[in-house]
This record gives sequence, structure tokens and C-alpha cells, in this order.
Amino acid sequence: MWSGLGVLAALVLLVGVGPGWAFATQPLWSVVTLGALAAASAALATFVPLPGEGLHVHFGCGPCAAVGGLAAVGGAWLALTSSHDGGTASLALALAGFGLARRVTEPQTCARPV
Repeated sequence: MWSGLGVLAALVLLVGVGPGWAFATQPLWSVVTLGALAAASAALATFVPLPGEGLHVHFGCGPCAAVGGLAAVGGAWLALTSSHDGGTASLALALAGFGLARRVTEPQTCARPV
């Protein structure tokens, strides 16, 4: 949870420094961008090892396990570069949401063959 909040704070700071928040003039863009950043940070937080696990990073199972992480990074990148464009921000939300859904529903480890 703390890692997700830390990533979210860093991403919000980056958007504030980059294109900047214009909540009064662009409230829809701001809400969609914040949603995309929240979904991306939650997805990226699933890679962080739990306390007591050491350096065991949770990559997932199979060759396509990185898709969730890559989609989350792509969604965050689109949100950071959208420059008050509602269409790009909504695409960022969809991509980050896909990454989060993928990370939540995929198995964390591969089943051992019998």
C-alpha cells in the first residue's frame, strides 16, 4: 500500500511539474489523469515484495506476465505526456486499468507440472 501511494505521489508531482494541473479549466482531464495515475501506481505496487519476503519481486507467471507492468508504465507515460488532452488521458486510463486488471487476475506463480 505504501509503495503504491509513493508511486502515486511521484507521478502526481511529475504531472504538476510537466503539463501542470488545470483543475479549474480542465476538470475532466484532471480527474481522468488522476484515475490513470492511481491505476498505474496500484498496478506497479503489485510488483513490490511483501514485508519479510526479501528481494523476491512478483513478476507473475509465463512469458506474458510483464504485460500488466508494461501497460501500467505505458498508461502512466501517456498521462504524463497528455498535456491537457482528454482523449489521450482516457487512453491512459484504459491502458493503466488494463494493466491493473491484468496484475490482479493473473497468477503470481506458475503451477508446477505434475
